[in-house]
Amino acid sequence: MIITCPECDTKYRYDEARFGGAKVKQVKCANCQHSFEVHNPLDETSDETSIGKKQAVAPGEISKTPEPAEPEAPELPALPPLRKDMRYSLAVIAGSQAGSVFPVNTPRVFLGRGSAMDIQVKDSEVSRKHAMLEVRESGVVIVDLGATNGVWVGGVRAEEVEIENHGEFTIGSTTLMLIITGGAAP
Repeated sequence: MIITCPECDTKYRYDEARFGGAKVKQVKCANCQHSFEVHNPLDETSDETSIGKKQAVAPGEISKTPEPAEPEAPELPALPPLRKDMRYSLAVIAGSQAGSVFPVNTPRVFLGRGSAMDIQVKDSEVSRKHAMLEVRESGVVIVDLGATNGVWVGGVRAEEVEIENHGEFTIGSTTLMLIITGGAAP
């Protein structure tokens, strides 16, 4: 089920199995630290008669109706595998993780603050799912995934831009450099 923090509207996936037999669980928002109650949607004594039916909620009261899940993103096109004679990595050159190097082992990697990201950037100005790096036949591209603070290349905000070997881009307050070693760069 999808739950929403009533304080900051951050959405979370919450496994219904975590309720056990309980009717209510207390949850703390990882974003704003606000604590709130989550009601078990499988509780038969719930006053809801159907999922998706909205009920009036008094100010300050938390709605028991779960928010609908955000629509799933369209399937991304398949990318060819990485060339075996090439190595790709991202080096953090500015920010709290300066000096870290992240290998790029697949043709598509997701960058963000969230724990489910391929490359987790520990920066409060980075969105949970901030950007996507794709190694395409034509070159390496960084794509902004609609992050609040965006992706910046050469001091300009970019939606999608090709990054050359030793090219730099910034997400939040973290600057990363693409490093390509091996055969001729694509």
